Amino acid sequence: MNAGGAPTLRLAVLQTDAVLEDPAANASAISDAAARVRADLTVTPELSLTGYHLEAAAASLARPVLTGEPIEGVEALAAAEGELVVGLPERSGIGPPHNCAAVLARGRVRHRHRKRYLPTYGMFDEARFFAPGEELETYVGDHGWRVGILICEDLWHPSLPYLLALEGAQVIAVLAAAAGRGAWSGGETGRFASWDHWVRLARVTAQTHGVYLALANRAGVEGPITFAGGSLIVGPDGGILAEAGADPGALLEAVAERDALDAARASSPHARDEDPRWLAERLRRAPR
Repeated sequence: MNAGGAPTLRLAVLQTDAVLEDPAANASAISDAAARVRADLTVTPELSLTGYHLEAAAASLARPVLTGEPIEGVEALAAAEGELVVGLPERSGIGPPHNCAAVLARGRVRHRHRKRYLPTYGMFDEARFFAPGEELETYVGDHGWRVGILICEDLWHPSLPYLLALEGAQVIAVLAAAAGRGAWSGGETGRFASWDHWVRLARVTAQTHGVYLALANRAGVEGPITFAGGSLIVGPDGGILAEAGADPGALLEAVAERDALDAARASSPHARDEDPRWLAERLRRAPR
């Protein structure tokens, strides 16, 4: 296998509708869906094991997420083939839990990402119940591809996908629980008006950095929130390879190809021309 991984990578996105505060039921549903696609890398939405609108229950539902160990109470996920990216509250030891994405391989934690940017505007109040993450790292799976993970609001901060690209990410997986806002028939997508921005953001991010981007967004209704669905997989040229509607249960599949990745980076070599040392110096001098 060459340094960039296998020639192809089978990607899948599960657009789930989680049962609030029932990790075992959600794990079983995710495991059943993942078994149908048999992908190398399968991505689920933000907080897919617990539901999103947890508030104070986030602390009691939080579990340790330790490299090489299984996650308590979600044993059904061990049956999934390939790598499975799930969302859950992670016990921090001291203070509030983290909003965490865990990459599982054969039921054990391979990698984790703690959500860095916790929205506190509009209907969102995450910083009351979660602590922000401090680390941002890629990992290389058994398939040999280098993968970076982001959670929802993280994608809206350009510094995070930029840093993942500098680390050599070939795939960026995004777990989201984006609510639908605006008229259902609004925007170019013909769904929620707010989803147009997500689609443009995903496509521009993929094309700018020459990466595959798999965005798994929550679907369905949870209390006062109607989630937008619309999950998608984008190629490194910015083209949409697979896209879901607003209904829960959608399964997306696409094959990532090394040749397509190399071709996109050759025609738009932005990462090659970056100068992170210059940027670091400018940021050091910038006002807070």
